[in-house]
Amino acid sequence: MCGRYSALTEEEIIEIREVIREVSLRLANDDWQLPTPGDVYPTHNAPVITGGTNATINLETLRWGFKKWDGKGVIINARSETLKTKSTFAPLLVAGRCVVPAGEYYEWQAQGKQKVKHYIKDVKGNLLFMAGLYRNAPGGQPHEREFVIITKQAHDNVAEIHDRMPVILRANQIEDWLCGKLSPEEISQLDFNATVTQCETSFSQMTL
Repeated sequence: MCGRYSALTEEEIIEIREVIREVSLRLANDDWQLPTPGDVYPTHNAPVITGGTNATINLETLRWGFKKWDGKGVIINARSETLKTKSTFAPLLVAGRCVVPAGEYYEWQAQGKQKVKHYIKDVKGNLLFMAGLYRNAPGGQPHEREFVIITKQAHDNVAEIHDRMPVILRANQIEDWLCGKLSPEEISQLDFNATVTQCETSFSQMTL
């Protein structure tokens, strides 16, 4: 799964803007707020790349997590294997694809009575572009939008920490995902060369 990732630095946002302009000159809207330094948690607002109308690409600030129908909590991830069959997600494959940029993401591994945090990054230090879906928030204010991150079965070196991981796109695959050229089956097979680093801080399971 992906339950937390790092906020982008100002330098990374500048880099992402350049990546998007290289991918497509049809950049329609650049509406990003510089995130607060630190971790991005569910329900936080974060920069997201969306496919707009008239084959445009937009940079927007969206809230992480789909509100559940009963109002109790949010859905933060969507399994790539069931996107086509889940009524919440299937319509968004047509008009609701997005990409969530990050420097790294985090997973926790149970070690005895402790849960140890691990940083997962691209082995070459490249930015992460996580495939996602977005929608207008039900009952929300006009133009209020929310997103989820798509996950898949973890690769070997990540599977030692957790059995799921976010779908990571390369920069030259961003537009193909947004415009529908990449299917859920295809993104499930994408590779990702990761480096996993254990954080020095661990947490008692009693406090999580």
